[in-house]
Amino acid sequence: MAKIRKFARTISGVTPLAVMTQPAICPGKCVYCPTYQDAPQSYTPESPAVLRAKRFDYDARKQVEARLGTFSEMGHPTDKIELIIMGGTFLAQPVDYQYRFIKECYDGLNGITSTTLEEAKRINETAGNRCTGLCIETRPDWCGQAEIERMLEFGATRVELGVQTLSDDIFRLVNRGHGVEEVVKATALLRAHGFKVYYHWMPGLPGSTPEKDFEMSEQLFSDDRFKPDGLKLYPTMVVQGTELEKWYLEGRYRPYNDEAMIDLIIKIKSIVPKYVRISRVLRDIPSKFITGGLKDSLRDIVKERMRQEGKECRCIRCREYGHRSLGGRQIGESHLTRLDYDAAGGKEVLLSFEDDNETLFGLLRLRIQAQPVPVLGGEEKGSQALIRELHIFGPEVPLSEKDISAAQHKGLGKALLRKAECIARDEFGSDRMVILSGTGAKEYYREFGYTSLGKYMLKSLQ
Repeated sequence: MAKIRKFARTISGVTPLAVMTQPAICPGKCVYCPTYQDAPQSYTPESPAVLRAKRFDYDARKQVEARLGTFSEMGHPTDKIELIIMGGTFLAQPVDYQYRFIKECYDGLNGITSTTLEEAKRINETAGNRCTGLCIETRPDWCGQAEIERMLEFGATRVELGVQTLSDDIFRLVNRGHGVEEVVKATALLRAHGFKVYYHWMPGLPGSTPEKDFEMSEQLFSDDRFKPDGLKLYPTMVVQGTELEKWYLEGRYRPYNDEAMIDLIIKIKSIVPKYVRISRVLRDIPSKFITGGLKDSLRDIVKERMRQEGKECRCIRCREYGHRSLGGRQIGESHLTRLDYDAAGGKEVLLSFEDDNETLFGLLRLRIQAQPVPVLGGEEKGSQALIRELHIFGPEVPLSEKDISAAQHKGLGKALLRKAECIARDEFGSDRMVILSGTGAKEYYREFGYTSLGKYMLKSLQ
């Protein structure tokens, strides 16, 4: 019996493929974090991704190959893969394990066993299953220069930071092990190297209130030290076996009731800027492991409540062409838009193709900063220009095909790239453009005159 295709899985233009690392001790001792011997830190033994990984004894290549097979059976294209590394603080695991795990992920995509990680990445540039983006989760205090350079070697393009809150008092109370200063440093360092930066955000932590959570959410987007590109909203859950469960049973902690949390999430979604993508609302933890707090996904509930109240989330995911088209929204003609804002010591320019109702067809994140990319060095005339993301939305179209109803392969990426180059050269005096590209996207950039330089793609703007 054929498996049913879930259209939403690839409706954002790529096929997300998550792999889970082996269970390992985390450097953090957070009171809310699930800790089970037979599951990676922060996950439960029956989380869907854990169950899949267990079947293959957490073998990276076997996980990748199995997921590719499943996607193919479901009718999903697999030539543009976003690889997502899950499982606690990956960068705190033994370094040789990290390199081996990532190499085996590429081997799984390539269908070939390589002798080195660099060889595996080189093969993947023209492979049938290309890694166009690679995401790694880590803690802000495990995101220094050494970790950044390692992630560049892995081919990473996006980093999800476990930020959770912007209160040093709450960080201390929940035994997080770092403060706001580490969040600021990690964010700036990631941006300076061209990474996309997502935050995990946890309203409802001990020591907070709905009012305080909303104030800190406003600070996320008003304070130039933060302004993440994406958010995963993870309302605090009381999970079995955690220190927080003891506090809950002793009456020392009370989660927000469902209505209060739903109201808070609606308020947060209502203020999220157009440059942010909210990719999750609630963690994927089986309800049998949850002692207190929300148990069911909030996305549909919040969406309907916002509709009733005449509110609309303007985040990237809610405006994507594919999601709106699937929901029956009327789609108009696209035109180029521009949004400028300051973040982490530089200027961000968000270029996008949208219709009059802000339906999003594609975007490019251009960063202008005073200093060259730290790992590249060299003397730069004018400002350093960095492209941190180029993404065309809508149902994924295989590289070899055309679809007149889709947004991909219509020249939108080329138009965004050319516009970014003009802005960098003419407005900011940059003499080169640097792109942090996924391994599988490098051939695309070569078509427009970019060449490899270290872990980046580079083009002279002279």
